[in-house]
Amino acid sequence: MPPYEPPGKLYIVSLGDTPDNAEERARSAVRSRFKLNCEILSPEPRPEFALDVSRDQYNSLEILDWLESRFHRPDQWVLGITNVDLAIPVLTFVFGEARLGGRSAVISAFRLREEFHGRPADTMVLLSRVEKEAIHEVGHMLGLTHCLDRNCVMYPSNSLAQTDVKSTRLCPGCRSNLPPWCSTGPSGPDRAGV
Repeated sequence: MPPYEPPGKLYIVSLGDTPDNAEERARSAVRSRFKLNCEILSPEPRPEFALDVSRDQYNSLEILDWLESRFHRPDQWVLGITNVDLAIPVLTFVFGEARLGGRSAVISAFRLREEFHGRPADTMVLLSRVEKEAIHEVGHMLGLTHCLDRNCVMYPSNSLAQTDVKSTRLCPGCRSNLPPWCSTGPSGPDRAGV
């Protein structure tokens, strides 16, 4: 369900070390796509409280709980960006997680990096993926669910191939499901096929 009131501001905060320019690229992409007022905050520590030692991964749901307790006012929305390996109990990993129609989301660059997959580093590819994941998770905060259109940014990403094939744009169906107070940016350039 989409939120009834717009946020006062969407805060973007790094949780530990993150790739250079990740926060700025996420802010620019989200602001461009949804016309939200975004602000980058000072970094917070790596979310060690969410580490599941048995999996050597970080529980994204615990991170969402922490973000909502840290930014507790209803008009404060927050997108965390981290470089730790995220998972939830029922999935082996997630690129990001958000509360549908909620106030918090988190994305991770950990599996978005080419190096994780044994390939040479590519900053442009990494930042393109960060943009897509940021828009996707904020889309969930705005009440959007997954889309069947492979080019839509709300298409689910269970692999890098699925992330890379989709664009940073919303399909007409997803655009029409946004809250009435949310104005989407122009279609803009298609960033699919990085």
